[in-house]
Amino acid sequence: MKERLVGLFIIVCFFLFAPYLMTIMINGKPKTTGSRIANLNTGRDVIVHVENGNKLIDVEQYIAGVLPSVVSADSSQEVMEAQAVAVRTKVYFSMGNNTIIDANDLEFDFLSEKQIKEKLGEKAYTKNMRKYENAVLNTVGTTM
Repeated sequence: MKERLVGLFIIVCFFLFAPYLMTIMINGKPKTTGSRIANLNTGRDVIVHVENGNKLIDVEQYIAGVLPSVVSADSSQEVMEAQAVAVRTKVYFSMGNNTIIDANDLEFDFLSEKQIKEKLGEKAYTKNMRKYENAVLNTVGTTM
């Protein structure tokens, strides 16, 4: 009886995990982005200039790339959130009724992931970037 239960358990596990394993084998390992805000879409975008050309990103992602240049990673969460709101307010004001703006028309320094890693250090990048992203996520759409 015990052997039948073990066999049944193995069969059930196989049928539960087989589709997942087949998907991984066909499509490869799921890709996750390092950024939790990469999929935000506020309908307002910024054209940033990166090493290999121009890139259109959402305002919220732009703010996350600006924060490391305007506020220290050692700052409190409240200070980071206040800076996120201030940056967003300036960006929205500069955009007016437009939904797209060129980063060159803004007064902020947008840092690429590579530049942020250089500034924060490879080891501290993940922890500190999470703080910056939390500041953006906690204030999405908030302006003064």
